[in-house]
Amino acid sequence: MTFVDPEGEYPGDIWPGLPKRKPEQFKVQLKAFVPEITTAETAAAWRDAKRREKELYPKDLRPSNLLPKTGVNISFSSTGLAALGKFVLDEKNVKKDKQMAARFKQLQLRGGLFSIGMYTDLVYEGWDDPRDLREAYKPYGENKERLIDGVILVTSNIEQDMVEKVNRVKEHFLKESDIDEDTYVLSNDPVVEFPLVRVGSTRPGGKEHFGFKDGISQPKIEGLDDLPKDKEPKAVKPGMIFSGYEGDEMGQPDWATDGSFMVIRDLQQLVPEFDKFLEDNTHKTPFAASSKCDPKEKLAAYLMGRWKNGTPVDMSPHDDKEGECEYHGSNNFDFHPIDKHDKCPFGAHIRKMRPRGDLNHDHAVIIRRGISYGSDVTPEEQAARKSSDQHERGLIFVCYQSDIRMGYSFLTTRWASNNHFPDKKTKYVGEHGPGLDAVVGQRLSHHPPRSLGLPDGNEPSESRIELDNWVIHRGGEYFFSPSIKALQEYLTGPHDYPELQKRT
Repeated sequence: MTFVDPEGEYPGDIWPGLPKRKPEQFKVQLKAFVPEITTAETAAAWRDAKRREKELYPKDLRPSNLLPKTGVNISFSSTGLAALGKFVLDEKNVKKDKQMAARFKQLQLRGGLFSIGMYTDLVYEGWDDPRDLREAYKPYGENKERLIDGVILVTSNIEQDMVEKVNRVKEHFLKESDIDEDTYVLSNDPVVEFPLVRVGSTRPGGKEHFGFKDGISQPKIEGLDDLPKDKEPKAVKPGMIFSGYEGDEMGQPDWATDGSFMVIRDLQQLVPEFDKFLEDNTHKTPFAASSKCDPKEKLAAYLMGRWKNGTPVDMSPHDDKEGECEYHGSNNFDFHPIDKHDKCPFGAHIRKMRPRGDLNHDHAVIIRRGISYGSDVTPEEQAARKSSDQHERGLIFVCYQSDIRMGYSFLTTRWASNNHFPDKKTKYVGEHGPGLDAVVGQRLSHHPPRSLGLPDGNEPSESRIELDNWVIHRGGEYFFSPSIKALQEYLTGPHDYPELQKRT
């Protein structure tokens, strides 16, 4: 159960826990809260308004915050749904009863990783080191219960609007419920708790703390987005993101239609250490000396697959095209020819996470959202070339998909953390393979050291650079974000298994 305080400049997040002791009271408050939640129709209208704004005004003359946009959304972990009587964590309790088994088959949300949660998934598999995780993400107590049952996301492009909305959320769920609407008295026993504080804010130029332009290259969805052009990746089926549509192979219950699984991942970024690595290793970077840009920026571009302004390395290997905006954030590339290691490294972050021409189709796709947290690097940290414990910074990564196992989990464990993905590249990059994703790749104890093959003009390429670890995985959780209809009806309805309630 976590709370994100409204101290950020723009977007913030509230992560509340649902009460296992008073679920029926929470359902009443949740149903009354539904009108506050932002619909897809509203979000689409904001997107269209922003597009028109860009068309009407040059970037340097564009009015700021032309359209106020404050959004709210709510999602639940499996323990949260179980608290509401809408999910079964121990299936054997219901499968031995015919009537409950029939309800289970009809109503249970599918997804093994969602059921067990991120801690059990990634710690027990060996990817996450429990020593790195924040306490709120760890099981607690003798029974090792998961602490986070739900998340309410609050975002805004105007700070005061965000503060007011966060206060509205807190008031709704923390006040005494048996008094009139206009009176706000803090309950001594509220239906939710907010023990963890997280603060997020957008950074200048839409860049994350390492300095790269963030949030670009999102998949286009058939029927919702404009058709891809030229070498852009093919549009994906809507069911790869939303439950109940073509492309969704999970066979979810009817109430889950229009919903999506959400992953939140807390990533700490060691910015001074990253900058030091770039400075110390430019001499190992092929073509850095002859690049039109700062040599260390050439190495950074190799690691990411894009220059910091968003220009793809595949389109411009030796120049960031700073004065040519049409390159910044462009998706008009496909890594062809895929049998040559001469432009974008096979193991670059964007190539690992979306291989484009290296595969014939996208079978692992996510919609990415997220927000940076923490202050800029201080002069003292710059001088020491080391991050301070008093000035933590990073990214609250958020993504959506219809199947966590074939979305976030597959991308991070089977692609980003696999030294030999993209496949069949040994002939062009050597026996050690493309290497690890330098940004989000994780290494199991029995894996080879972190490294990345770089294009150097040879075949196979001979240049290989050892990688440090500049992203600390602090934990997170798996959630399901339901439709407005599901919130109004099914999720605020009676317990699915009243027989189990009688036993407790």
